[in-house]
Amino acid sequence: MTVHTTSRMSKQRIFLILSFLVLFLGFYSNFWQAARSEAFGWFDEYSECLAIGRIARSETEGVFSDGGLPGVNYDAAVVPPNADIWFEVYLEQRPDYLTDNIPASYDVYKSQTGGQLIFFSIVQKILPFDNSVKFQILHCINAILSALCFTLFLGWVFRNFGTISAIIALLLVAMSSWITLFGHSLWWSLWAAYIPFVTMLLVLEYSNKVKRVSSKKILLYLFLSVFAKCVFNGYEFISTALVSAVCPIIFYSFLEGQKLKPFLLFFAKASITAVVAVALQIMMLIVQIRSVTGSFSVAINYIITSYTRRSFSADDAFAHYPYSLIFKRYLKGNAFNSDFLSQYSIVIYFAYLILAVVVLGGVVYYLSRGLDEARKRLNITLLVTAAVSSVAPLSWFIVFKQHSANHFHLDYIVWYMPFLLLGFIIIGEGISLMLNKLGLYNRGLIK
Repeated sequence: MTVHTTSRMSKQRIFLILSFLVLFLGFYSNFWQAARSEAFGWFDEYSECLAIGRIARSETEGVFSDGGLPGVNYDAAVVPPNADIWFEVYLEQRPDYLTDNIPASYDVYKSQTGGQLIFFSIVQKILPFDNSVKFQILHCINAILSALCFTLFLGWVFRNFGTISAIIALLLVAMSSWITLFGHSLWWSLWAAYIPFVTMLLVLEYSNKVKRVSSKKILLYLFLSVFAKCVFNGYEFISTALVSAVCPIIFYSFLEGQKLKPFLLFFAKASITAVVAVALQIMMLIVQIRSVTGSFSVAINYIITSYTRRSFSADDAFAHYPYSLIFKRYLKGNAFNSDFLSQYSIVIYFAYLILAVVVLGGVVYYLSRGLDEARKRLNITLLVTAAVSSVAPLSWFIVFKQHSANHFHLDYIVWYMPFLLLGFIIIGEGISLMLNKLGLYNRGLIK
């Protein structure tokens, strides 16, 4: 092992440790004030109550009670008959759990397996503390998992695109209000949504640089990672997660100059593998719902109705929303909605951030022409993959139109799955190349 290699490995370890600490502090406590302080901690309480309700139910009735499904606890004598139970009691879930005053009745949420909550519930059973301390520890574990997920991604950036690109990507991830909010939430468990993307990045990087991995093993890793995503946080942003999973395949196929026919064949196999993983997890969810309802037909009908409601339902109140309005709203969202920027009335719309990615993408393309062939191909591959990855957020806005139209307070996160993550690399690489061009940073462009 050369001195240069040893030095680079040491730098990578330092970068990974610092990245993890920076991200953990942000996800756990909003340490960097990336999100508005009044939003952090109570973000999307309407959804997170399902997580707290499940954890509380597991404490009193067992981890796998009620099929292990998420839900809310309530007092049947207090909630009015025929009321929307979830809406009536969602604000009571946290205080009831923290004070260990958990009502006896439970209303299940049947659209998600809730694997992350089963995991948290098992951890809770082990912890010898009161519920207020357990609640903080569970948030700590969730922040660790979120930080680990993005640290693995940033490690890949460091190894492939260098220090400057990795540092800039880290800063942009850490200062993203949406990533910070979702990374803190027990319900959304953002780390789970990135399992397929990060897994495939690392597996294919290993296959490209260290030792060739067989196609069958790659497909096995893809199957397990997609299945794990669905188990841990269900079908939340599922189309974006599936597109994210195949983006590393596109990246390394293009980088290695794979011919079109074998690429299309493997891409088809990968797509089928991902769909099979989703289908298998749907079968698992059907069994869970059946354990509560007592009927497979009811369970199957619920899943079909649930999918229709979130996508193409013509009877939904949001069916009339034109796609142009949906896209406009999601382009005008604030990408960095922090207290610091807000006090200066600075608003950075997603449209501006995407424009920055496009402009710096042009810079990367132009300045890459003077690099060695390997580095040039790497940068062009990044640009191509980022362009293809834009399909991921668009797929959610188009296929799941009802959800997009009904959740203008949430669905901005799909821009980062993984389109803007790759965009952050482009921004970093563009700045790095410009610094090198100006002679302000000499990092050696030939790897």
